[in-house]
Amino acid sequence: MATARRNAPCPCGSGKKFKNCCLPSLPKQSNKENEIPENSLQQEAVQAFKAMSEKKWDDAIDNFKECLEEDPHNSGILQAVAACYDGLEDYLRAAEYYEKALALEKEINRTQILYRLGVSRACAGRVEKAKESFEEVFLMLKTPQDKEAVQKILDELSAILSGKKPHSSFLAQAQLQRAFSDFEDEDYEMAAARLEKISVLDPENSAVFYNLGVAYTFLKKDQAALDCFEKTVELDPDYVTAYYNMGQIYLLVKRDFSRALNCFDRAISFRENYIGAYHQKGVAYEMLGDLGKAVECWRKTLDLDPHNQQALGNIQRVQTKTS
Repeated sequence: MATARRNAPCPCGSGKKFKNCCLPSLPKQSNKENEIPENSLQQEAVQAFKAMSEKKWDDAIDNFKECLEEDPHNSGILQAVAACYDGLEDYLRAAEYYEKALALEKEINRTQILYRLGVSRACAGRVEKAKESFEEVFLMLKTPQDKEAVQKILDELSAILSGKKPHSSFLAQAQLQRAFSDFEDEDYEMAAARLEKISVLDPENSAVFYNLGVAYTFLKKDQAALDCFEKTVELDPDYVTAYYNMGQIYLLVKRDFSRALNCFDRAISFRENYIGAYHQKGVAYEMLGDLGKAVECWRKTLDLDPHNQQALGNIQRVQTKTS
């Protein structure tokens, strides 16, 4: 039965390789006659990790709990159950299983579990408890970079506790990071669903609406994408790539070339060396029949990127057409 490869990312989401994370937690094959039948427990764990890698969280939880009936003190399996509840966004249950795993772990493995426990607690709204977890993590860390990263989390939690930020702000940021992982997996439906929830939690976050617009673009929901990019620049008028993406939709989908030009001009006004905006501006001018301005834009593209074959080809094509 297939499971994650040894050098593949661990299905639990830790970012570590499978062999360095949950693989050692797989129950070992036994050859003793009076122990568990050969391979039965290992097979159950393999099925669980396979379901987990496919984001079949409920199936994975059921299989992992079968493993725990035979091996209730397996910290790695407890962490895997917690990660599955996290995938289901049941953060209180996730925290419960991280706490069980933490009680079994020695000092060397506690930092990672405490970190995940802190995230689950914060996402569940147990901010004070989350702060306790991250304070303990901070004391265990060695490098200045790691300490700085955790200190930012502690500052965020302190701001929530003091009322300077809403309780939902940590959950919104955690979900945004997971949406980025969805993009990496090319799971745009999941990214969009996650970002839609975040937009309700944090309606003033321009990055949320921008990335939701990107997800809708991949899903061919062009009007919804355009609405999100417009909301992005409403919240943050300097969001350069939002103007560019709006221009692309007006140019390639709606074929409103004048509005596309306006969007590309806005992008260039904030980023003078925006190669893509100059090139697409040339395309818009060509569609409007102004070949002189189109060539001018493509020449500017080549000034910024002398090896831009697309701009060079467009210039040669137009010159051949008009000669």
